[in-house]
Amino acid sequence: MRIIRSDASKLILYLVSCFLLAALLTPWLYNAGTLLGEITEEKSYNRIVDYVGEHARRAELPKYFKRCLLIASLLLLPPLIFSLRLRNNPAPLRESPWAAYLPSHVVARSGGQPLRHSRWGPLQLLAGFLLAAGLLYGTGWLLVSMGWFSLKDPVPWDLAWKKALGPSISASLVEEIIFRGMFLGICLRTFRPATAIILVSLLFSALHFLQPPSNIAVFIQGAPLSEGAVYIDPRNQYSGFQLLQAILMRFQNFELVLFEFVSLTAIGLILAYARYATASLWLPIGLHTGWIFAYVSFKKISLRVPQQDDTLSYLVGSNLKEGLIPMGTLALTALLVILFVRIFPSRGITPPQKSSNPDD
Repeated sequence: MRIIRSDASKLILYLVSCFLLAALLTPWLYNAGTLLGEITEEKSYNRIVDYVGEHARRAELPKYFKRCLLIASLLLLPPLIFSLRLRNNPAPLRESPWAAYLPSHVVARSGGQPLRHSRWGPLQLLAGFLLAAGLLYGTGWLLVSMGWFSLKDPVPWDLAWKKALGPSISASLVEEIIFRGMFLGICLRTFRPATAIILVSLLFSALHFLQPPSNIAVFIQGAPLSEGAVYIDPRNQYSGFQLLQAILMRFQNFELVLFEFVSLTAIGLILAYARYATASLWLPIGLHTGWIFAYVSFKKISLRVPQQDDTLSYLVGSNLKEGLIPMGTLALTALLVILFVRIFPSRGITPPQKSSNPDD
């Protein structure tokens, strides 16, 4: 029973519940969005309703699942916070379920690492954005000059930054607060820093990797079927779980796991280290925003050029997340982040609490 009541078990239950709730909500939200899109197409109401209706009309089923996953994570976050045993001091060893299940060399020696206000925060935010976006853009232009990508004609600069700005800000804020702010903070109370950083990074990469595949299509009665597409009927109340099954099947693709999952893990490690090294979220938010902005905007202005030699696919895949060259960019980013945080104050780890109880 102690392991069931532990913080880690509650986190795992929270994540599983988020995916199950998202699968349950997806068909309802999709059908409601489709109805709103049809209504706003026939009649104009106001700017906000028309704007939402237009986006709902153009959104595909996988995007609805992503929105439902975000909604589920926010809805289930308060119960998770209330259920966690939040405290200022570490729990005595005899009360900790990890005393019997974790080796001593991975158990935290301190009370964790609370986030701290830093006067260097805005500078860290700006530096993180310029560092991540600059290096990723540089990789993109290198690949364009090598002929592996080509720019669209004309280049849709205006569309690119508009499509990239919103997701880069919203996703980075929400994900950094949840992953590096809350999850890493909880793990640092239980595990030593290296173990906590690795665990949260693997969790981050797994959740980002478990996204709907690109070949998902909505089944429409009487419409022709495309070859290779996975058809799901959103009118079926279990369609969200069918979509969840298709998501889990992505782990069968070895190259996809090798490149995308590994690169996502590397990104998670960099962001977690940045949070730990600065004891704040400024730098990881800047890095995260820069990566998303550069990735989305470059994707909007460029096209992947088909290669005759399949062996080159290991150097770069279909986008800036896949291949050895993007991994090299992440390695360079990690090195520069390590050098950058040297100029800021110490990590501010809470010192171990001395106890007079011999059982602690």
